[in-house]
Amino acid sequence: MHLFIHGCPVAAGYDVAALSGKFKPSFYADVRRIAREIAGCLVGLALSSGAAKGFAHIGVIQVLEENNIDVDVVAGTSMGAYVGSLWNYGYDGAALEGFARELEGRWSVWSLLDPVFPPRQGFLRGHRIKKRLMRSIGEARFSDLVRPLRIVAANLATLERVVFASGAVATAVHASIAVPGICVPIIIDGEPYVDGGVVDPLPVDVLRGMGVSRVIAVDVIPTPDRIRKGLEFQQEQANEDRARNLLRKVKPKEQERNYFLGVNLFEVLMRSIYGGQIRMAEASCRRADLVLRPDICDDRWLDMRNPGKFIALGRAVAERQLDEIKALVAHTKIHHESEFTPQPVASIA
Repeated sequence: MHLFIHGCPVAAGYDVAALSGKFKPSFYADVRRIAREIAGCLVGLALSSGAAKGFAHIGVIQVLEENNIDVDVVAGTSMGAYVGSLWNYGYDGAALEGFARELEGRWSVWSLLDPVFPPRQGFLRGHRIKKRLMRSIGEARFSDLVRPLRIVAANLATLERVVFASGAVATAVHASIAVPGICVPIIIDGEPYVDGGVVDPLPVDVLRGMGVSRVIAVDVIPTPDRIRKGLEFQQEQANEDRARNLLRKVKPKEQERNYFLGVNLFEVLMRSIYGGQIRMAEASCRRADLVLRPDICDDRWLDMRNPGKFIALGRAVAERQLDEIKALVAHTKIHHESEFTPQPVASIA
């Protein structure tokens, strides 16, 4: 079961005509969603993993809201699951940006870290991130959300993809963001789980399996070509910058040019995981009806302190492809049921 009707009155003993206009907005929204499922025109949003790059999902959501584009179902992995859980709980795009910008302070990101000693299964527990999410959604369960949500995680014991659709939302998100090698695996019902990006960084198939006919995928994981172009652009900028030219006299040129290798262990692990996700994400994109790829060439884990940059990139790609989004949502599904002509064929002849 994936669709619910919230705020539905008990049928017996109620005068529906008298109650019309007194139902909660969630009731009407759920009825419209079920009607769209019957008509075969559900719209789904797949949000990819991507750490700080996942803030771009917020920009996409803001553009959808500003243009009154309804999304019926959301599936998210890792950072996509985190953003999707807040949105599906009922917060709008402006509130999501407010939550993200709380990390702009100098020490805000460090407040989310809870080191493990000794680090036998990971360096961080991830409990502080979960508590931060619970400050916003509390003990909400999947059935409490304003629209259906699916969260992807990986079972570390069997390496299977697991799709969470019931239970506590914060617990599922906690499992979905537990980056292997960095975070301690999350135990749920005796099973260990890690970041869903390991098995499905862009859960388009999850939406297809729910019968969603129109899938918009937001892929924030840059391809190698895009990363290389970003590196080349940075090098060109460096060549034009006199300050950089002076810096090269002190700092080896090769060390400055390679943006990613002069980094810490966290970044090495994260980038290694991204390398394994690129092809899976590209395969998922081919199964979506429309793919939004923000112009992101790189990120570092400390980029969590600069969410505005990624939100702006998410807005930019959604606005650039807004006409395509509207055309997809407004498209009338082709059906093969019998239809009668307005007048007999003999009279037409």
